[in-house]
Amino acid sequence: MTPGRISMNPETTTGLAAIFGSLVGALGSSASTWIIQKHQDRRDLLGRKIFHREQLYSDFISESARALLDAMGHNMGDPKNLIPAYALLSRIRLSSSPEVLAAAEEVVKEIIDTYAKPNLTPEQIESRATNGEDPLRSFSDICHAELDSMQRQI
Repeated sequence: MTPGRISMNPETTTGLAAIFGSLVGALGSSASTWIIQKHQDRRDLLGRKIFHREQLYSDFISESARALLDAMGHNMGDPKNLIPAYALLSRIRLSSSPEVLAAAEEVVKEIIDTYAKPNLTPEQIESRATNGEDPLRSFSDICHAELDSMQRQI
């Protein structure tokens, strides 16, 4: 045996190769599992965010449509009628993009402006609806684009 050299027999070499091979395989498997789990957690979180926003936007559209219809046929009798729309607007402010927020603020402004205008007859309201006047269209389109963008990230 030469000084500074370690002699290894074939059984030791084979054993070490098997141990290191197992360690590399286990490490690779663990890293792969961690990466997959991290990606799955991100997808789950994004899925929950999408669901939450869809619910929020749907609630805002429903409440705004109700308030707009009321505003077309009535003057502002009770400002409390706007509380649900303002509450939903505040929730939008917490979690949505600036574009969605701006569109929602425009809808609330439209509701307030409509209360200040002369009341419409049921026939006038029906005529506006059949002629395609939709004060919520822009908001809906912007929300749709945001949700599509989020969905593509999954």
